[in-house]
Amino acid sequence: MHKAMTIGQRIFSDAGLHRLVLFLLPLLIYANTLGHGFVLDDGIVITENRFVKQGISGIPDLLLHDSFYGFFKKEGKEKLVAGGRYRPMSLIVFAIAYELVGARAFFFHLLSILAYAALCYSLYLFVKQLLTPKLGGNAVTVAFFFALVFCSHPVHTECVANIKGMDETLALLFSALSGLVFLNYLDQRKVWQVFVSAILLLLGMLSKENAITYTLLIPMAAVLVYGKAVSATGRATLWLTVAAVIFLLMRAQTLGFNPFNKLSSELMNNPFLKYEQGQSVPMSVGEKAGIITYCLFEYLRLMLWPHPLTHDYYPKHIPMLGMFSVKSLVALGLYSGMLLMAMLRMRRWPVLSFATIAFFAPLFLVSNILFPVGTNMGERFLFMPSAGFLIGAVLLVWTAAGQRPGRTMWILGPVVAIFCFLTTMRNPAWANNKALFETDVRVSENSAKIHNAIAGVMLEEVPGMKDSASIRAITSKAKPRLERALAIHPGYLEAQLQMGNAFYYEGDYERAIERYQLLLERLPEDENGQRNMQFALRERGRQLGQSGKVSEAREYILRSLALNPADAEANMLMGVAEGSSGNSALAISYFRKAIGLEPKNSQAYFNLGIAMRNDGQQAKADSMFAAAKALDPEVFKRNGMPEQ
Repeated sequence: MHKAMTIGQRIFSDAGLHRLVLFLLPLLIYANTLGHGFVLDDGIVITENRFVKQGISGIPDLLLHDSFYGFFKKEGKEKLVAGGRYRPMSLIVFAIAYELVGARAFFFHLLSILAYAALCYSLYLFVKQLLTPKLGGNAVTVAFFFALVFCSHPVHTECVANIKGMDETLALLFSALSGLVFLNYLDQRKVWQVFVSAILLLLGMLSKENAITYTLLIPMAAVLVYGKAVSATGRATLWLTVAAVIFLLMRAQTLGFNPFNKLSSELMNNPFLKYEQGQSVPMSVGEKAGIITYCLFEYLRLMLWPHPLTHDYYPKHIPMLGMFSVKSLVALGLYSGMLLMAMLRMRRWPVLSFATIAFFAPLFLVSNILFPVGTNMGERFLFMPSAGFLIGAVLLVWTAAGQRPGRTMWILGPVVAIFCFLTTMRNPAWANNKALFETDVRVSENSAKIHNAIAGVMLEEVPGMKDSASIRAITSKAKPRLERALAIHPGYLEAQLQMGNAFYYEGDYERAIERYQLLLERLPEDENGQRNMQFALRERGRQLGQSGKVSEAREYILRSLALNPADAEANMLMGVAEGSSGNSALAISYFRKAIGLEPKNSQAYFNLGIAMRNDGQQAKADSMFAAAKALDPEVFKRNGMPEQ
């Protein structure tokens, strides 16, 4: 019995053992992500970000632009999401990794897991030191329990299994390290620690903006929990404030001083719109408050029971019930009570009060109360707040268990085991986009975005396919998804584009044109809409020409050329149409333009030869035929003509 107690005491108090466990546990529960690919927004920040793909040489541009600029590559497009994004730190890490290993997803996933392991251990060190004045030798035990629950919590899967989520990991990692160095300074009074703490917090803010809340939380922890006088924290607090000001100036220099001055008119980027009489209009204050409070309820539920999970909380997965729905009222009551307790019981329950504020402060920034964040809610938004919530939750369990490690383990051990299981089972959903969308649509069945995304993944398989039956097998599954997306959000232009694509792949160009037209009426400058419309007009022209309706064909091809005069294929078709109408001179001019655009196009030379022969220019025609044959010896055979 005595030996068992000794072993138990060692398990709960051995810092070296804790370090080993907190390194191995993240590797264990996230090991099944190492074979995954790049998913969801990984393209924006890694594989399709031109600055990241430049490696180390792209770092200056990452510091000087919106984080999405390297993906969109066009001024203004990166501002589609409210407020812009200035998070260069994670992109710099990705650029360095890209320089070393290229686009190898395994290494990026390993890096994500290692960063998470470093975070879990750093939080353990910070919480252990923070609680020591209040709990003495028990601080190491409580910190270990906290780190175990934090590490295993399934709500973190989005930020670890999805590489892009490393911005959250790094933001909290640097914030925790900043807090740790801050506390060390208060004990050791070494000036360099002040600057290191400020630099670490600046790196956290450069990872993700919500780290700015630790400018307040770190000094609050030092005074409220660590027991230092306000005057003793003055210098260090000042330098944390300087770091925050530097970050805000850097962000403003890049994104502007008022990045929220123009909100998106698209529901997918501004969830507080509703579609009425064919247009998007702002929600009323009550409707907006209802959605925000509903989401606040869901955040609490996810912290206590993180199942089922989804990456998609876009409209209209979150119902518009109004602020007097049961969940909204419960959320208002719970949050008000927690905040009131934190304020009124600050001296009696300092750790619980700090934990409550550490949950509220970063959550407040992403709650849509202060400013819009571009979506209703997201599990990633719980990543930083969860640290505060779990400090409080573990402390309550520790107190309820009589401050005995064994009893606490009997309560939290099964919780950690269940969380590890749920996390491991959730990870496979992040293997690729198809797996993610098909898994999460079972939860987010009322989200327009996810139905559109599933259709998009399906339609990505079509280009390059030649068998019409195989193409229709895909489009017949994609179109119902798009119809569902449009039923949820009739003004969803991306779904209209995808529906146009589905009709295009089926060869139903008229209906494709109708869908593209709906898009271009709202967004006349949309590049994808213009390009796809141009292709559809061209192919409908070809279709009509092949059926002998040359006059109608000319109209469609001319409309296609109006959108893109440099399309060699459209110029070729126009040349054929003019030649069929007996306008040899016009046909020759179109074929010449096609050759100018594609000098190695054997068919263009062949058609030019035909037009010249019809125009009585036999010698020139022969030279065009010779050029065509030099480029493609089979050109005459393909056109069903004997060689000249």
